[in-house]
This record gives sequence, structure tokens and C-alpha cells, in this order.
Amino acid sequence: MSFGHIKRETGIYETIGEQKYFVPNKFPPEPPLNLDHETVELYGYAMQQLGKLEEMMLRVPNNRRFLNSYIAKEALLSSEIEGIHTTLVDVLGYTVNAEKPKEDNTRLVCNYIDALNYAITMVRDDGFPIVSRVIRDSHRVLLSSTSDGNDNPGEFRRLPVRVGKLIPPPAHRIEGLIVSLEQFINNPGDLPPLMKAGVAHVQFETVHPFLDGNGRIGRLLIVLMLIQSGLISQPLLYPSYYFKKNRSEYYARLDSVRTQGDWEGWNKYYLRAIVESSIDALRRAKEIEELVNATHEQVVANTGRNTKTAVMLARLLCQYPVMSITDIAERLDKSYDTAKRLVDVFVKLKILSSLDNKKRNKVYQYNAYIDILEKDFTI
Repeated sequence: MSFGHIKRETGIYETIGEQKYFVPNKFPPEPPLNLDHETVELYGYAMQQLGKLEEMMLRVPNNRRFLNSYIAKEALLSSEIEGIHTTLVDVLGYTVNAEKPKEDNTRLVCNYIDALNYAITMVRDDGFPIVSRVIRDSHRVLLSSTSDGNDNPGEFRRLPVRVGKLIPPPAHRIEGLIVSLEQFINNPGDLPPLMKAGVAHVQFETVHPFLDGNGRIGRLLIVLMLIQSGLISQPLLYPSYYFKKNRSEYYARLDSVRTQGDWEGWNKYYLRAIVESSIDALRRAKEIEELVNATHEQVVANTGRNTKTAVMLARLLCQYPVMSITDIAERLDKSYDTAKRLVDVFVKLKILSSLDNKKRNKVYQYNAYIDILEKDFTI
């Protein structure tokens, strides 16, 4: 990987006792980023792919068929970067009834979903700018019901932390650095909004304002800024897809900004992440659309007098691809027995399969839909 870049002073070291803390310079980077020919081309391509994704989102009559699953996918991938592992099926089961899972890792991933939805509501629906309150409230939701209290959910840290070989700024510096970041995010500048989101992510990670959850909140910040700027209307993009796939370079690029001032190298890496994540999301969306149409035809051809209710279930499965019979009965406003008979038909058609061996209220998954979400595309 190339690290050619403009030489910059990125910060200072402050010694307190025996600890040597890195305090980044306030924003924006100086001198400004060098947008060379390769960067401009990458930026144009990234904007083109984002545009295609947004166009698809606006064209599809019921975009909820993607939304829950795509948010769950970003939550899962972002958490996996931090070593938090669970399954997509377990996470999608939570999106139906919002009951917190018992398994710790699954609960952590589900908290990310809640934190992202909470932040989007504050910024897009309630009109809040992306400021300290949004960041802290999102962090509080992220660590809710998973923290023993020592991580101070929603509060900036008062203790030092270590990130690799680096010790981020001391506690008394955090507030001022976050204020500088807020100003960068919310004030007009020379950087286009897409690049701005990538730069803000690096600064947030360098400040590392919390004891835990900084990586997840920092990646959430990217999606939030893209929504705030109007580049995407819904969180269909999952940049953690690329960050996880290229995890070693992700950390190397972050470190290179801190140690060498290589904002240019990070910017190119980040734009590639947007390109690949957009292409991946768009391909999955197209396959899901094809699946939805095929399932509809299959249901209409095989359910006789129950076709109307069966079509309602098929639509419901796009939004909630993991459900129990009780979930289905409640959402279709049908009796348990009616829902069970309908599920039995879907099982015979191999649309659904059981995830457990319970005699009553089994949990089922929409097989082909889950397969599309979990498959690897070659880009």
C-alpha cells in the first residue's frame, strides 16, 4: 500500500505523569487535502454508485423490505471489526419484536441497531445537528443493558485509554476537540460532504472520547453524516463491509493519519469503501427484488383461496425474514392456527424453514432472502 502524501503536523504529545498522550490538531487538516487525479476519479465513481443506490431506493415501492436487513448487516459488520460475533439470523429475529436477546454479543449488535435508529431520528426527523448530544446519546443507547456502569454510557471518558501504541488525548482535552469536530461537521467547507464524513470518522477515532464503543460510534457517524447531507435518504449503505474485508489496511490507514499526516491515503481508502459498499448493497437489492417477484408468483400459484393472506405473509417476510408463528399471527392479525397453517404451506414450498425444534411457536427464516444477505459478491 502506498503512503505518499503531504507532510503535516497532525498533533502534539502531552506528558502527564508517566503517560504520553497524543493530542490531535483541531480541524480541518492543514494544509488542505490534496485531491489528485486518482482521488477525483474515485470521488466521482463513489458519487455515481451512491446515486444508483439512492435511485433504486426511491424506485422500489416498499423499501422497508431492505431497510431492517441492511441496518442489521451494518451493525453486524461494524461489531465484528471489534471482535463481537453473532449471526445475522439472531440479529434479524430481534428486529421483529424488539425484545433484547439474552446472548451478550447479539445484544451488543442489536444495541448498535437501536443507536443508529435513535441517531437518525434525532438528526433527520427531529432536526438536530450532529453535535455532542447526538454522539453521547447514541453511545448511551449502544451500551445500554450491556455495561456494568464502568464504561459510563453516554459520558466522555475521564480515564486514559490505549489504542495500539497510541494513547489518545487526556480527558480534559476531549470536550474541546469534540467541539472542534462539531464545527467541522456542521459548517460549510471546501471538502464535499462525502469526503467530509470520512475525515470526521478519523478525527473521532483519534480523539477516542469514550472508554468503549468508539469504533462503532465512529462508523455510525459516517452513515449519519451521509444522511444529514442528503447523499442517502435511508441507511442502506454499510461501509463496515469494506472496512471489515480490509481490516488490516483500515487500521494502518488510521494510524498513518495520526503518525504521518497521510489524510490522502485514508481518503482514497475510504472512497473505495463507499464504492464497494454501494455496489454490494445495490447488487443485493436487485437480487432481493427478483426474489420478491419470484416468491409472489410461487405463492399465488400454490395457495388457492388463501392467496390474499399468503401474499400478505410474503410481503411481511421481506421486512422481517426471521419470525415465529406468534409474530406472524400478530402482524397479520390472524389466529395462531391460521398463521401456523399458512407457515406449513410456506415450508412445503421451501420458502420458509424452521430454526428450532419447538413443538409450538417455532421460529422460521425466509431461506433465499437470508442467503442473499449472507452471500459474498465478487466486486
